[in-house]
Amino acid sequence: MALAPAADVKALDVVSNSRELRRDLHVFVNYIRERDVKRTHRSNELPKSDIKRLARLIGDPETLEEVQATGTSPWIDFIDRLALTLGFVRYDTEGEYKGYSSTTVSYPDNYIRFREQTYEQFLSYSPIEQEACILNALITRYDDRDNEFFSNTCSLSVLDRFDTFGCATGVVPSIRFDKARKCLLDLLKECKSGVWYSTASFIQYLKKEHPFFLIPQNVEVKDRWWKGERYCNFYERGELWGRGKTVPDKAPDAFERVEGRFVERFLENIPLSMRYLDVAYDKAYERREKYQSRYKRDSYMIIRGKENQASKTKKQIYPSINQLKAFRVNDRFLRVMNREIRKPKVTVLPNFEIHVDSDIYPVTVMAQLTPFADVIADDVAIVLKLNKNKVAAQIAEHEELNVIALLDELADKKLPPNIRTHLEDWTAHAEMFTLFDGFGLLVCDEQLVLPDGFTVEDITPNIKIVRSPANLFAQLESSELVPVLVKHSDSSVRQPEKGVRSVFSDTAPETKRQKKAVNIKKKKAVTLYFPSKTLLKIFVKELKKAKLPFGLNELTNSITFSESRELQLEAVFKAMGTEYSINIEDVG
Repeated sequence: MALAPAADVKALDVVSNSRELRRDLHVFVNYIRERDVKRTHRSNELPKSDIKRLARLIGDPETLEEVQATGTSPWIDFIDRLALTLGFVRYDTEGEYKGYSSTTVSYPDNYIRFREQTYEQFLSYSPIEQEACILNALITRYDDRDNEFFSNTCSLSVLDRFDTFGCATGVVPSIRFDKARKCLLDLLKECKSGVWYSTASFIQYLKKEHPFFLIPQNVEVKDRWWKGERYCNFYERGELWGRGKTVPDKAPDAFERVEGRFVERFLENIPLSMRYLDVAYDKAYERREKYQSRYKRDSYMIIRGKENQASKTKKQIYPSINQLKAFRVNDRFLRVMNREIRKPKVTVLPNFEIHVDSDIYPVTVMAQLTPFADVIADDVAIVLKLNKNKVAAQIAEHEELNVIALLDELADKKLPPNIRTHLEDWTAHAEMFTLFDGFGLLVCDEQLVLPDGFTVEDITPNIKIVRSPANLFAQLESSELVPVLVKHSDSSVRQPEKGVRSVFSDTAPETKRQKKAVNIKKKKAVTLYFPSKTLLKIFVKELKKAKLPFGLNELTNSITFSESRELQLEAVFKAMGTEYSINIEDVG
């Protein structure tokens, strides 16, 4: 497949997906399996409290920022729908009408149920089989509205869509979107990894070699009102709102205006969400800049350069066209498409760290390791560290668990001797731990002989674990031994009253502790958020020239400085005023 290389990508706004769909799907499913989650009555959405907890568990900065600003997250909604499509969870999606006056459906008592058998079967698959399951679920899920033409099916999508008017009739219901997506993925695997290609050249290649990859050559429409128009469902407009006019079939650029728009929106959908490629947008695409900055809480800046101001004089066309200028596939995508995903490599180091090297997120391996190890790093390389308390807890809960045998099976090399020794020691401690629920702890003289059937275990000569403590207390009281009953809470041991002899009595003298004086300093700071990394770099350069101290966060495209430095900042704004019109909006 001969595609033209992209123009200078430095002049474009490059976007990479930093979120890991496979990991977040695993986090979501395990969150659901551990608790009862009831969906909202009217909208059938996840409750805001659960969304906040999921955002913290996922740990992605952008997801956390979305939830803090709006109370919801398109990314978590996307994971929620994917888990349902894969069959890992189930809940009511139809709803019911409550009464004759109801105009919308309701979802009463709609709890999410974890489907253990389906999920465990998924974990038993090989990594490439798991990847195929997820990819197939994304490819085959669509209807007349839920597709790249009419909706943002993934939270990463930013391009605007066609109007849905009339999409339930006409040509759209006859389109096999699953076949079109598979066709595009098969063609993309012919690209070289790491090379930027022009999206326009890809569209021209499709127009020449695969003109019917999306809409069949002979369209079969079961609609008596259909006039044989191939593009009858696709309306262009000159304003942001309104219906506009359909794309003419005979227009020389009709393919670019319909199939071309589909290709742009497909690239920022499944391939980007699966981290198969990166995309690059035209920097003049203002709708995208607003999308990026709408979740900022403190303050953000809308900066329009001369080229953006000039672009506003041009006639706008909606939905936008030719805004996703370039794309580049990566090695992960090519390995997946060629079914060359290797088995995850697990290495246990003498410092108790476990390194996991995998082409894609190893869901099965992580499901086995995370119960008794802490995740230290979870990005390109995954690093965990064995946790003694977690190992003991897992062995106490699952008697059949053999951590050493599990690590021997997963690891490519033999376990370091010190790790094997420590695990044996931790296992021994766990095996000695026994939890007694509903029993009592008796403290008595060594000479006391208890009635038969009450003693379970002698801890020491004068400390015993007994069953039916209330009945034993009654018998001791009837024998005139003057017993004392002390009820303890689940979290602590209650001290006996004064005068009661017990090994648990606190006889240590009380000492008054002198309070320490602590002075804490406070300094107010201001945070500015920028719509692009390019503008951030320009502004940082000016701040350095002005010798204004500041903090830089490239992850959120923001700078932070002391509130007392605002006068110096105004001087920087004034210096940049010859080239930029700067507006600061306080949204906090």
